[in-house]
Amino acid sequence: MFLALSVIVTFLTVAVPLLFTAWLWKGKYKSRVDWLLRVLVSVAVIVFFLLGGTWAFVSIWLKYAVKALFIFAAIKTFPRLEDRKIFGKRDSKGKVSYNGRIAVLAVFLFLDFLVIKGGFYKGETIDLNFPLRDGRFLIAQGGASPITNYFHNSDPSQKFALDIVKLNSLGNRANGFFPDELSRYKAFGEVVYSPCNGVVAGAADGLPDNPPREADRKNPAGNHIVLDCGETRVLLAHLMKGSITVKAGQFMKVNTVMARVGNSGDTMEPHLHIQAWKIDKADKAVAIRFNGEVPVMNETIKN
Repeated sequence: MFLALSVIVTFLTVAVPLLFTAWLWKGKYKSRVDWLLRVLVSVAVIVFFLLGGTWAFVSIWLKYAVKALFIFAAIKTFPRLEDRKIFGKRDSKGKVSYNGRIAVLAVFLFLDFLVIKGGFYKGETIDLNFPLRDGRFLIAQGGASPITNYFHNSDPSQKFALDIVKLNSLGNRANGFFPDELSRYKAFGEVVYSPCNGVVAGAADGLPDNPPREADRKNPAGNHIVLDCGETRVLLAHLMKGSITVKAGQFMKVNTVMARVGNSGDTMEPHLHIQAWKIDKADKAVAIRFNGEVPVMNETIKN
C-alpha cells in the first residue's frame, strides 16, 4: 500500500507540472486575460508541487528542469498576444467566463499558502549544528505545515520534527525508486554527530534495522539518543543497531560522533529523525534551526 501510494504521489509530482506547462504552451489564447489566467493557474499549481512534491524519489534536479520549461513556455507564448483583445469574445449573454480557472487558482493559492506557511514559526527555536556530514542532504519532512510535515504534525511534541535523507549525485535519496536493500539508501550508515553541547538524557540500542517498508510500530523511535541541550531536549531516532557510542549521563561536545543512521523503529526507509521539545513540558515542540534558518520540506543542506 505504501509503495503504491509513493508511486502515485511521485508520478503526480512530476506529471502535473508538466501537464500545466503543456497547457500553457499549446494554448490558443482568446485574449490577454485568457493567457494571464493560464499563467497564474499554472504558477499556483506548479509552486505547490515544487515545494510539496516527492522529488527525492526521482531527482531533486528534475524540479529545476520543470521550472525552466515553464518559464520558457511563458516567455514563448507571450508574443502570441500582440493582436489579441484584452478580454476576448463574449458569449451569447454578453459575458466572458473564467470561473473554472479562477476556482482552480483559488484552491491552489490556498494550498500554496499552507505549504509556504511551513517555513514560518511563532515561538521558541533552538540553534543546532547539522548532525550529518560529507554530502548533500534533503529535508524529507519538515516545517510547520500539515502538508510539508504530514507524518509529524498531529503529535504536539513532534510538530516541528525533521526527517533527513542523504542524496546521491543524481539527486535521489536511494539507488532506485524504493530498493529492498538498506545499503542502497544513501543515508544508511552515515555517521551522526552531536548537534549541541549537552548531556545524554537517555539512549537505547539493540533493535534490528528493519527491511524497507516494514516499520516497527511497537518501538516508534527505534534505537535512539536523547540529549539535554540547555532547557531543550533533542531526540535523534531510527539509529543503526549497535552503532550508539554514548550512554546516559555522558557529557557530549558538539560534533562528537554518537551513532550511525539506521532503519530501526517506526520508519519505512533509512533516515535521521530529529525533534526538540522543552524539558519541563514534553508536549511543547521547539523548532530547530541549522545555520540560523529553520529548514522545511525539500530544502537541501550541503555539509
